[in-house]
Amino acid sequence: MRFQKRSFPSFLVELLIVFIGVYGAFELNRYQQNQRENKIEENYFRSFYAELSKLTSDIRKAQEVIDEQVTSVTEAINRGERPALKPINIQFYASMLITKAGFNDDVFTQLDPSLASSLSGGFDNVMVTMREVDSFNATCDRVLISSEPISFYQRNGQLKPEFDWYLSGLKRLQTRFKVLSSMMNEGAKPAIDKIIEGLG
Repeated sequence: MRFQKRSFPSFLVELLIVFIGVYGAFELNRYQQNQRENKIEENYFRSFYAELSKLTSDIRKAQEVIDEQVTSVTEAINRGERPALKPINIQFYASMLITKAGFNDDVFTQLDPSLASSLSGGFDNVMVTMREVDSFNATCDRVLISSEPISFYQRNGQLKPEFDWYLSGLKRLQTRFKVLSSMMNEGAKPAIDKIIEGLG
């Protein structure tokens, strides 16, 4: 049996074809892996963005309830009326599995330092606000709900000092929610948008 002798140039061509095939397969595999990773990241950030949108909606609803009550009570007192103070049951119960992770600065530092900066302390602020809402609601239920009539005002029409917590508490919550709203709408959401655009 005779073996054909291959010329050196022919051998080099075959070797080059094999190299190109192996290298091409490796690059294709790496490309597909990168695509999968990008898709996972994109889905994660889209879920994160959806939670932030829900959170900003909840913040806006709470702000509307608080603003309306502060305005209503303040204007009535200024008109010389004596409006009864009542519980308004502010609703703010943020359920945030992804957001909790996302608000950890370390999660996004490698991807986008500006996002990490915009989220700094975000989750802590959300939790503090939730606790203050719960505390305010609980105080309202404890102090303002009674089977007996409650005298809220002094003879001169001024609110009694022991009820100062009501308006001051609502105004403190106004500030809290304003800070959260700014953090979400001006910091976190635009930063997430930018990342999603880069991954798409």
